[in-house]
Amino acid sequence: VGHQILSNYDVDETLRLFDYLQEQLQSHLIILGIILILVIGSLDHITGSELSFSVFYLIPIAMVAWFVGDRRIAIMIAIFGSVVWLVVDNLGGQTYSVALIPFWNASVRLGFFLIVVFALSSLRMANERREELGQFIVHDLRAPLSNTLSGLSLLLDISEDSLDPLQKDIVQISLASCNRMLTLVNSLLDLAKLESGQIEVELQSVEVKEVVNIALEQGLAMAKRGEVHMVSELEAGVENILADSDLVVRVLVNILSNALKFSPTGGTVRIRAVDHEDNQVAIHIRDEGSGIPKEWADKVFNKFAQVDAKKQGKIIGTGLGLTFCRLAVEAQHGRIWLTSDVGQGTTVSFTLPRA
Repeated sequence: VGHQILSNYDVDETLRLFDYLQEQLQSHLIILGIILILVIGSLDHITGSELSFSVFYLIPIAMVAWFVGDRRIAIMIAIFGSVVWLVVDNLGGQTYSVALIPFWNASVRLGFFLIVVFALSSLRMANERREELGQFIVHDLRAPLSNTLSGLSLLLDISEDSLDPLQKDIVQISLASCNRMLTLVNSLLDLAKLESGQIEVELQSVEVKEVVNIALEQGLAMAKRGEVHMVSELEAGVENILADSDLVVRVLVNILSNALKFSPTGGTVRIRAVDHEDNQVAIHIRDEGSGIPKEWADKVFNKFAQVDAKKQGKIIGTGLGLTFCRLAVEAQHGRIWLTSDVGQGTTVSFTLPRA
């Protein structure tokens, strides 16, 4: 209980620190926006009418509107930019046929600035609401999926002797599919937390053989269905890593599922754990699939890589799953990369510190 209270306290303190840093960042962005407007106004005044700086006033205004996220502050920055521009015009010594013309120009500029502010702030709000809705939907999917898993596990336990081999295989495949879906759901839920650094990572000594076996067990039904062999090769002396066991298993399951998905019938997927430089352990998952073009090797871990690949008629795997793998590995002080040749299979590798 004491450990749980301490853990909750640590999480609360971390979240409060994150909120404080976010507020400080927003304050610095506002100050930076004001400074940029003053610098642009000074340059505009120095150069006079020879060089136009009109579009540059939009840079700090757009920056505050998008990154700060507070529409009222963005409107104030837009007004400040229009006032600075008006002052620069008046200091330039240019004469107008009507004295109100500079103020008319300033009003037109302000209107343009406000259009940009409202467009960017509305777009930001829409993105935030879409992400929140997606998180809400995915979170609600987890409960019925967990119930289905529990029911299938219970059915397999109480009816194992009465089920024929075919029925048992069907239940096991359904269990594996549900486990795979649950892994994807959890990955989607944790993706935003990993991106913002809010996820709690519990680093401890983890046995490599144990996490590899768990991943192989979860991929067994998928391997049987695709008639793909799975082989694990653990180098002598590679025993423990410093990692979060749950995250490591999920990374392995994501990569292994991709390898099984793209392996041909009768192919082999190999998981190798070897000693690596700088006191690290490297884990390699290799398939015998069609491979990935070299130009996509560095892009597969990007968030929307699969979407971009499909537009070009390519198939490169589960985009969000690989993005989760990259963020999860990096959160445990490791790195992840991919090597592949078209027609010769793909190897996804990642390193984690030795315990």
